[in-house]
Amino acid sequence: MWRTIIRVENAAELARQRLASRPGFNAYEAFNSLDTNGNGSVSTSELQRIMQSRGYFVGYAETNQVLQKFDKNNNGSIGFREF
Repeated sequence: MWRTIIRVENAAELARQRLASRPGFNAYEAFNSLDTNGNGSVSTSELQRIMQSRGYFVGYAETNQVLQKFDKNNNGSIGFREF
């Protein structure tokens, strides 16, 4: 489980570094691509769906742990400011 969390965090950091070097990157559009139901936040199920689409097959518990790492206000989802 920890190996999966570390692997996902490493992939996220690499993605952040690559995107930061692109002048045309739009964080708002990136957030909206994760927020599939359009409610203004990314839930555990939305995060799990995107990780699985990228080849990281993780369960709900593992995905929820990743979400909790970024969920600074502890409301159970990742808002744009937390993103």
